[in-house]
Amino acid sequence: MRTSRALIASSLSAAVALSLVPPAAAAAEAATHKKVVIDVWLADYPFPGYLDQRKQLAEEFNRAHPRYQVKVEAHDYTALPGKVAEAVSAGNPPEVANYYYNATQIARDARGRDGRPLFTSVQRAIGGRSHILGERVVLRDLLPQVRDYYTYRGDLMSFPVTSMTSLLYANTTVTARAGISRLPRTWAEIEAACARIATLPDAPEHCVTWPNHNWFFQQAIAQQDGLLTDRDNGRSGRATRVHLDSPQMLAYAGWWQRMHRAGHYRYSGTPEDWGANFESFVGQQVAFVLDAANMGDTYAQFGAEAGFGVAAAPLPHDGYGRSVGNVNSGDSLWLRAGLDRQTQDGALAFMQFLNSPRNSAAWHKSTSYLPMNTHSIQLLHQEGWFAEHPSSKVALDRIRTAKRSPAGLGVVTGAFDGIQNELVQAMDDVLLRGADRVARFRLADARAQRLLDAYNARCVGAGQRPAECYQVGVWG
Repeated sequence: MRTSRALIASSLSAAVALSLVPPAAAAAEAATHKKVVIDVWLADYPFPGYLDQRKQLAEEFNRAHPRYQVKVEAHDYTALPGKVAEAVSAGNPPEVANYYYNATQIARDARGRDGRPLFTSVQRAIGGRSHILGERVVLRDLLPQVRDYYTYRGDLMSFPVTSMTSLLYANTTVTARAGISRLPRTWAEIEAACARIATLPDAPEHCVTWPNHNWFFQQAIAQQDGLLTDRDNGRSGRATRVHLDSPQMLAYAGWWQRMHRAGHYRYSGTPEDWGANFESFVGQQVAFVLDAANMGDTYAQFGAEAGFGVAAAPLPHDGYGRSVGNVNSGDSLWLRAGLDRQTQDGALAFMQFLNSPRNSAAWHKSTSYLPMNTHSIQLLHQEGWFAEHPSSKVALDRIRTAKRSPAGLGVVTGAFDGIQNELVQAMDDVLLRGADRVARFRLADARAQRLLDAYNARCVGAGQRPAECYQVGVWG
């Protein structure tokens, strides 16, 4: 009974005390306990459990920073730019949005309802600080080749969160039987290797395959130090002119066509057919496959189960001079402009937390996307990870040694989705319908130019934009 009376008395005293607090002071007190909510929209990809680790890290960040509540929302990577535009119209865009690399120009061109840029520079928001909310800033630790893709005129516009490139994978059991001691590094070397493999009594039906996909065009042009657009691949200014019929493009398409005519290259007949690409190699219908760098462990596992060895090597290049190296793909986080300092710092701190050495290394282990900062790479080396997963080391070396030039960094342009589709359709016509290579790629160039002109006319500046302004290409 005494306890009950004490509780009642305590409650009455508290009520009286609260009634004496001025309303403004009470509101200020309540505000100090209100969490700062940060909506983070992440790009989701068609891989089981792709964002599971990211969501767990958001919960971990929230526990470490109880004033904040990072809310992760997943969106299909191809739909996310359009979803952000819809949210802007509704007045509730996220504080952080994750754009695929080939939607970089779309993000740069995004506008708020006031007509001003929707996103602000991550580098300027960090402002040279070494820590934000106790989280160590890892901007300077990022691999330069990865950082520079998202840099415009010396300013890092967004924070990279994934990195990927492409590799050549070989069935080493077949190459050993053919007497090939070193995996091919050039177009001529892979032609020669295919000729030797074809002489085997049990030779595979074809020698090599890769999808008819824009990513391999980008890699081949970059390796030749070529450009896909004007203004330094869109890096010194907005791209206004495409170069789909350049000498580098025609050389690559010519080699590809020659490989197909010789019976060395296997084409499923369907553009962007990643599934057939995979099945051809694991089914031993080909001795070589070109694929994403994160497929190394998967190919090694299937090879071991089927009784053949697998090794990775850089993508073959034209062989004239030193290859510029591999272009990086992936995606990055964009920071909404106009946030109050408290919210902005929470968003920036979360970006650093995602890319901490420990978390970056764990992300690589779970997804095989490349580690992007030097300290995470050091951790993986110390653990012996690369010795056990050699294809990851090959891919990482290709990114780290890539030339930091407009060609080596890759293109940034509007209408990226449509432009890359023109390349794929042109090559499909050359391979299957015997189209004249030069004429067909000139036609692709003209069509792509119209797409870029339309983008620059209709998808830039304030005001409503058509849905095609937000189209994002298929993974690669």
